[in-house]
Amino acid sequence: MNTHHRPHGTKAPNNMRYRFAVALLLSIIAALVVAPATLGQNQPFSLTIAPPSKPIKSGAKVYLLVTVTNTTDHTTGLIRSSGSLPDEGFRYHIDVRDSGGHERPQSARLRGLKGKMTMSQSSNLARWLKPGESFVDRIAVTRFYDVTLPGEYSVSVARHFDRNNIAIKGIPPEAIGSGIVKSNTVTITIIK
Repeated sequence: MNTHHRPHGTKAPNNMRYRFAVALLLSIIAALVVAPATLGQNQPFSLTIAPPSKPIKSGAKVYLLVTVTNTTDHTTGLIRSSGSLPDEGFRYHIDVRDSGGHERPQSARLRGLKGKMTMSQSSNLARWLKPGESFVDRIAVTRFYDVTLPGEYSVSVARHFDRNNIAIKGIPPEAIGSGIVKSNTVTITIIK
């Protein structure tokens, strides 16, 4: 004889479903407790471009100031170019478009590098940032793209990251993953 009384209109829980739900919940909790810290889907840094304060004369060098900010809650190191005058511009993808949305042609310097033997240089130099800290890279846009015609240009940058060019204290290299961080877009005005 069954001595358990249920309120009128309620069903007995599906024993199999209940056990599965409890097992799933316990598995998730165990994974969160045991798993090492990972970066997940978050980007480890942000990129912010400050627009030039005034129009730039045609033929003048155009520079961007790119602020790189550590957005993790760990101390993070970003690999830097080596040399007495490091050029960080090659660490970025620079997107330059005219007012019609067309990509600007590459500079003569950059076109001249195509097809030439280049050397891949790795670096063990890093710029270490605590959470929320930043540094600024100065990028010479005119070294990479032709922006000599008067007009307005929209410019943005992006930077690739993976375990070969970033280190995050407390996160194993294999957990960093990879991705691309994109900046805001600014307008540069070129005048005669």
